[in-house]
Amino acid sequence: MKDTDLVRMANQITTFFEVYPKSDALDGIAKHIHNSWEPRMRNAMKAIVDAGGEGLKPLCLEAMRDYFKGPKSDGRPVIVNPSKLAPVGGEPSFADGGGDG
Repeated sequence: MKDTDLVRMANQITTFFEVYPKSDALDGIAKHIHNSWEPRMRNAMKAIVDAGGEGLKPLCLEAMRDYFKGPKSDGRPVIVNPSKLAPVGGEPSFADGGGDG
């Protein structure tokens, strides 16, 4: 896919989220791209951002820079215990025989 197409698509996503409060918009843009774009598209977007983000809306560029920094952490390692029960309202995990497992 051409870089111009990725920039156009990312800017369209940004236009949708521009009406939200800034923190929600940044989160929404990053989540949409993470969940909807295949890894090759995300890798190409990272290259665009690393090259300066030419053509990207400022809000999109900010969202992508934050996204490519990786998950936010308070410094503690994230540990998941698959034997613990899911939170109330949570779906069962595949490890516990839930889902399609």
